[in-house]
Amino acid sequence: MADDRYERGWERLRELAGEHGERVIEGVRDVSPDLARYVVEFGYGDIYSREGLDDRTRQLTAIAALTALGGAEPQLEYHMGIALNVGVDPGEIVETIIHLAPFLGFARTLNAARSAKRVFAARGISPTAG
Repeated sequence: MADDRYERGWERLRELAGEHGERVIEGVRDVSPDLARYVVEFGYGDIYSREGLDDRTRQLTAIAALTALGGAEPQLEYHMGIALNVGVDPGEIVETIIHLAPFLGFARTLNAARSAKRVFAARGISPTAG
């Protein structure tokens, strides 16, 4: 069963994040193989493999949660990248961040906007693309 979860998770991670996702897991595996396995099995094998939400909705939800959490900018940028991979428009990412401002305040939303700027710049896209 665990091997099925791992294989399903690894396939889902590669589908969503490609080589970048693989590098994230490999970067953790040498320090904590168990943590790397849990991320693949639970995060991608169980949660990201569930029915009920499409990939776009999952990523906008992840962006909102990580923005609210604060201090997780590398993970936020990772999920912004996946959002773009699954067809979320850069403007939708920006609008999600703006929508959070009255709930979270400016500090966290400004940090998220800077993260979006870095992700868009790395991909050579405009925040108003699409």
